[in-house]
Amino acid sequence: MQRMFLWMLGAILVAGGGWIAWWFIGAEGQRTAFELWLEKQRERGWQAEASNIEMTGFPGAFQLTATDLKLADPRNNWAWDAPVLNAESSASSPTRIEVGWPKTQSLGTTDDQITVVSETLNTLLDLRPGPSMELREAATDATSLVLTSRSGWTAGAASVDLSIKERPEDIAPPNSYDLRGTASKVKLPKELIEDLDPTGLLKPSVDGLTLIGHAAFDDPIDRSTVEESRIAVRAATIREAGFAWGDMKLVIKGSFQVDDAGYPVGKIRVEAREWEKIIQLAVKSGAIDADMAETITGAVQLVTAFSGRGPDLNVPLGLKNGEVRLGPFAIAEAPRLAPAR
Repeated sequence: MQRMFLWMLGAILVAGGGWIAWWFIGAEGQRTAFELWLEKQRERGWQAEASNIEMTGFPGAFQLTATDLKLADPRNNWAWDAPVLNAESSASSPTRIEVGWPKTQSLGTTDDQITVVSETLNTLLDLRPGPSMELREAATDATSLVLTSRSGWTAGAASVDLSIKERPEDIAPPNSYDLRGTASKVKLPKELIEDLDPTGLLKPSVDGLTLIGHAAFDDPIDRSTVEESRIAVRAATIREAGFAWGDMKLVIKGSFQVDDAGYPVGKIRVEAREWEKIIQLAVKSGAIDADMAETITGAVQLVTAFSGRGPDLNVPLGLKNGEVRLGPFAIAEAPRLAPAR
């Protein structure tokens, strides 16, 4: 009995010692990897620094805390800094990481600087083990989000939920991902609202924004996607995309492939309530010009006159040869979604 007890005690001590060694090796590995990533970005011409990087969480977790973190990419003209960033993963699943963002952080561009304040802002990252760190899943949720610009405008949302998740290859092409994004009570800058609606009839916030669908890309989303700011869409299905704003509502559904020139080819359906008001807002916001608005309005009026659907819009649009077509009418240029092959 005594020998059995000593054997069990020895096994526990060995296992415990092994776990302690694993934790310290893993913690030091994560700290070193983060420091090397910052160094690599500096070699690429970025500003990438933190005043302190600390690892805690023993024995069950790896908790990385970076303070006074600053990142800036002069090539793409953006900069970000935060007083603190927390990233935590289980010691048994170190590539599934929960990121806690600070309540206040700053995002700068060439023309402006934006202070981001939120009640909560959290991200889940699930990465495939390996040097490229391919994305399996990412999800971000925020509440009471407020953006304040140095130039004077303010925007925000009561809640924001964004997610992207890898699709199994037995049901989808390689490099395919489910996409989902929703936002509620989206507050637009006061100056933009006044430009869009000088009469003051618009509600000060958009009731909701929605994007649900899936897309296939040229390459998997990984570390190089972020570092090089490159992504090319090759196919997509839009289950629902649109907004609700007072008496206006827009819903887009459909699917398309991307041709060798990088433009979408397929069909989408547009459903809209108060569609003429939506077109007017698009003109005032600069999304389309007056000539294009006139073309779209004339084509829609002609199609809806024979549809028997009343004033609401419910029409199919074709995507081909870099154009958006309503029946025989080319009403807009299609966006380019990938480089030419």
